[in-house]
Amino acid sequence: MIETPNLTTIQYNVNKSQHKVQRSFLQALDPKKHLVIAVQEPWINSKSNRPSTANDPRYHTLLAKQGTPRTCMYISKEMATDSWEQIQQEGGDITSVRLNTNQGSIHIHSVYNPPPSSRSSTQLGTLQQLPDILQSDSQHIVLGDFNLHHPTWGSDFAPAHHFLANRLLSTTRSNNMHLVTPKGLTTWSQRASSSTIDLCFASHDLQQKVTRCWVNQDLESSSDHLPIQVEFETQTQQEGDLEPQLAWKAANWEQIR
Repeated sequence: MIETPNLTTIQYNVNKSQHKVQRSFLQALDPKKHLVIAVQEPWINSKSNRPSTANDPRYHTLLAKQGTPRTCMYISKEMATDSWEQIQQEGGDITSVRLNTNQGSIHIHSVYNPPPSSRSSTQLGTLQQLPDILQSDSQHIVLGDFNLHHPTWGSDFAPAHHFLANRLLSTTRSNNMHLVTPKGLTTWSQRASSSTIDLCFASHDLQQKVTRCWVNQDLESSSDHLPIQVEFETQTQQEGDLEPQLAWKAANWEQIR
């Protein structure tokens, strides 16, 4: 099997903008490199009978089949079709996929958590779904716009959503997951304001294999959020890969004996 040494993910809140942001962003992607794309607040076609969003012929689109989804995912067609499978989730605020790698299965989740009503809010929103989706024995990567401030990932001086952010940290830690996003990395910017609200968490073994987590300005497409690229030193099967076979008939058995 021919393998790629890196699994590269992109997360991006496209602010419900069909052409200015989402289509422009998709066109900038490289399907040979950007394998798994986690989008938050995608544009949703309200005129179709079932939810639909912007597509790209180089990617498979994963989207909830009902309601008004606030997340979607794109899976590169460079990946073998039997190397991944969508995991159905309740509602449209989490979209999930299972990847089959030579190091076991990896579940990747695109998450949107709506802004809390106040700094002291205790309304869990999407956070209440996380414990259930992280229960499997697989390794997990959670990518999303959490709309939460906390000194663990953001400014030490910004007012924090202590209850909700601590609940997120408690959930990830209890599932042996760690924050990948560098502390203080600007993921949202508007006029003179900026913050860190788009986060990536990964299971311990995967977090140890992160080689880079950064803002990819080449993919920036005029959203108030920034596209975050994470590179993992792992291996995934790509379309056209072949299982290695021993050439028994071509072997020189006299030399082997």
